[in-house]
Amino acid sequence: MHLVRCVEDLGEDDKGIFTSPLHMQPKDAYWLMPLSAATGLAFAYDTNAEQAVGVNANRTDAANKIADFGSFYATGAEGAGLYFLGLARKNPKLAETGRLGAEAVIDSGTVTLATKLVANRQRPLEGNGQGNFWAGGASHWEWDSSFPSDHATASMALARVIAGEYPHWYVMVPAYGFAEVISISRIMANQHFPADVLVGQAIGFLTGTYVLNHRATSRLSKESMTARLLSSLNPIADARTHTFGASVEIPLHQ
Repeated sequence: MHLVRCVEDLGEDDKGIFTSPLHMQPKDAYWLMPLSAATGLAFAYDTNAEQAVGVNANRTDAANKIADFGSFYATGAEGAGLYFLGLARKNPKLAETGRLGAEAVIDSGTVTLATKLVANRQRPLEGNGQGNFWAGGASHWEWDSSFPSDHATASMALARVIAGEYPHWYVMVPAYGFAEVISISRIMANQHFPADVLVGQAIGFLTGTYVLNHRATSRLSKESMTARLLSSLNPIADARTHTFGASVEIPLHQ
């Protein structure tokens, strides 16, 4: 039942996510402008940052081992693990967290793959090390180009769902900390530039937020409660006392 629902959700999610730019509003500038500025700054210092990191075989090996926990497949499996753990413990919220986490990872992976194909950026140790886009021209397509980082995307998507379902500092700090460690490890392993990681995290965070807002039962129930409150709002006018007000019915049961 949940598997069928998951497949159905993925199709709807991809449609909503890829068409979301068409529904942007002026208020989105509050997060879009800082993100654009940070991305531009990251691009400007990408090469300098990688040169500062340098190349170290032992560090690269350790960083790659850490990054394995944040790959697309690993995070998908981690989400599935939470789902089955929730089922085993008869914990619906934990099961939902795992299911939505896995959905967010898959959804974000679709966006990342499409972006990689469009960007076709070289990795730090490829070519002249400048992270050029389309260095080989239109004749060479790279399915696994550097921009953006799929590890950063997947780990942040999973972290966003977990933190959103359990908004407590003792859950949020480890969740986002996990995503940050994975992202940093990709830079330390000379696999990505800072801009690749930054944009990957943004994709993961936004995708995770989309899934939470559209699929999380707790959030949907809150939206339903708000809608019910607004629908029960009635204006009151008393001509005798020249006063105006409003009445609202507060539903005590779902």
